[in-house]
Amino acid sequence: MCMIRRASRETFPAMGQVAPPCMANRQAVQVSHSREAEIVRQEETFRIEEHTRVRQAIGAHTLKSVNEIPQFHIRTLVDMEPMVAFREELKQTASPAATYNDLSIKAVALVLRDFPRFNAWCEPEHLKLLDAVNVGFAVGTDQGVLLPTVRNADRKSLKEIAAETGEMVELARKGRLRASLQMGAGFTVSNLGPIGIDAFAPIISPPQVAILGIGSIKPQAMVVDGEIIARRAVYLTLVMDHRAVDGADGAQFLAAVADAFTHPERMVGE
Repeated sequence: MCMIRRASRETFPAMGQVAPPCMANRQAVQVSHSREAEIVRQEETFRIEEHTRVRQAIGAHTLKSVNEIPQFHIRTLVDMEPMVAFREELKQTASPAATYNDLSIKAVALVLRDFPRFNAWCEPEHLKLLDAVNVGFAVGTDQGVLLPTVRNADRKSLKEIAAETGEMVELARKGRLRASLQMGAGFTVSNLGPIGIDAFAPIISPPQVAILGIGSIKPQAMVVDGEIIARRAVYLTLVMDHRAVDGADGAQFLAAVADAFTHPERMVGE
């Protein structure tokens, strides 16, 4: 039992000495109670934010994707110097000028012609190969991400794609994008490059087979003609449904997309 004595020189420890066990225990208990009280006060301070209908729909859609689709991804680094130069030329001659996202949509659409299994919907018992090349693209809004669709993207000019995406982005951010404009895509492009993200693996939008994640265009060390030099480049990440395609399929598709990015002049006239 710890006895309490009157304060004296012997009761309180000198500087550098350890306090008697009874005093140390009381101090520890006081500190513990103080911390617990602070934690309780912090936990009691919060506010409720109800999920919007858009947020609920996003949650249900992505949960279905993660729970039902065996997803895997591959990634490659692509030299963007040709694309950067090509876009600079477009800015001088075209209005509206195509964004990098528009160029990506067009490049992917042309490649999808030769890879029908990536322009498809994966159903439980079969793969539905789509005739039209409709490419969805992710748009961030205050309510959450939306996925407008550019229909027949392989047959539209860059100017047409730029005008269409610009209009749909504006509608999406005003909360006026109709559901019909978000349907029918066989493949989706998600671009976080403008936010500065190097690389990421987006979630497949079911029932689609794949989605392409595009990072930020930044200087990277690359080997050109046997020399290591800095080139503006981008990481492309292809996420796929293993029920529909395998790694070799994805490697061939992503290599074709990378080739399209490095030869943007092929988009003209297509």
